[in-house]
Amino acid sequence: MKINEITHYLKNEDKLVLFIYFYCFIMPWNFSNGQFGTLTIILFISWLIKYKDTIIKRFRSIFNFKPLVLLIIFILYTYISSLWSESLKDGLDYVNSFHKYYFLMIPVLFTTLNEKEAKKAILLFIISFSLYTIFSFLIYLGMFTISDTNSTSSNPKGIMGYAIVTQYMAIGAICSFIIAFFSGKKNIKVLFYFLSFINFITLFVNNSRTAQLAFLLSIISIIILMNYKKIFNLKSLLFFSIFFSIILVFTYILLDKSNKLNRYEMAINEVKEVFTKNKFEGSVGLRIYFNKVGIEALKENPIFGFGPEDNVKFLENYQKNDSRYTYEKIFSTYHSEHFDLISRYGLLGYLLLIASILWLLILLKKYDLKYFLIGTTFYIVIFYISFANATFAKKPINYILISLFVLLSVIVYKKSIEKKKND
Repeated sequence: MKINEITHYLKNEDKLVLFIYFYCFIMPWNFSNGQFGTLTIILFISWLIKYKDTIIKRFRSIFNFKPLVLLIIFILYTYISSLWSESLKDGLDYVNSFHKYYFLMIPVLFTTLNEKEAKKAILLFIISFSLYTIFSFLIYLGMFTISDTNSTSSNPKGIMGYAIVTQYMAIGAICSFIIAFFSGKKNIKVLFYFLSFINFITLFVNNSRTAQLAFLLSIISIIILMNYKKIFNLKSLLFFSIFFSIILVFTYILLDKSNKLNRYEMAINEVKEVFTKNKFEGSVGLRIYFNKVGIEALKENPIFGFGPEDNVKFLENYQKNDSRYTYEKIFSTYHSEHFDLISRYGLLGYLLLIASILWLLILLKKYDLKYFLIGTTFYIVIFYISFANATFAKKPINYILISLFVLLSVIVYKKSIEKKKND
């Protein structure tokens, strides 16, 4: 776009919509602790002022879209689960620290944007991920370092932890490829294939084995999901095998060049220690241990869970009383979002969240294949990462995932209304 076209667009576009674009674009960067809360409050107040005469009607429209209603039920349930916590206050404080802004952002995003605007907002997430990736890659190249976060060429995480930013890179690599693949414009194809490539490279020069493995598993899962009817066709099988082999070769080269292969060797040795000596040492060994504790927590309170924070007390007491646990530090996290959710909110809470996401994606596939694949990429990468890291309990990842859910809901809801009119 030319400068005058951009100026004209900014002048004529709805200012609340422009603020939502900025809100989504800046969300992954998380420059300060108060950033998201401040922007969300400004967003909500702007929405109240703009739509003061139709607020009730807009709120009601939320309940017309069932997957979003199910997500809201899950959020409300997390608050209710505080009732069976040992300390009601501690339980509510924990839930509120992650969920309070959902009640402000959900109505604004769902009732303000149309389908086209929701797609732009999702695109801005992916562009923002990619810009962060370029920022990280420049650190890897030695262009600069960040002493406050100990971010150097050997650990080019930038201003946030690598457990967070590598999630951006894994999602950004696949989503950028999808955008390029579906685009009919040559310049868009070139740009997003480049962003996909830079996300891929930077993912494997950073430190997160979890995100790297999640990336590879997500590619396999998406290929199977989209080609399950012909996956055993000889030509298809050969093509996918060659395609994935090329990715693995590049992965090996990147890990080798960035001196990250030894981390995988350490992980293999730690797994061997678990199964041969029943010793839980190192990052991987501890994660296996915490998953085992998660299974015990599930046995104790399978349906409703321990409630917020009480699941942490169970974990801490288990470590203190287990002779197999020889690590000096007592951890307060399961290092698995799956078991963290299950132990806090039980299978009921866990299945409410999973069901809402699956329901949304199933509906999305009927209306828009491209954004179905983008949505699936986000959640399937998160699904795999959640076996060894926090996701829905990690800021700003949780805000991004809920925002994405609402934006995808807008696409499905608007398309369903359009379909009813045409029918």
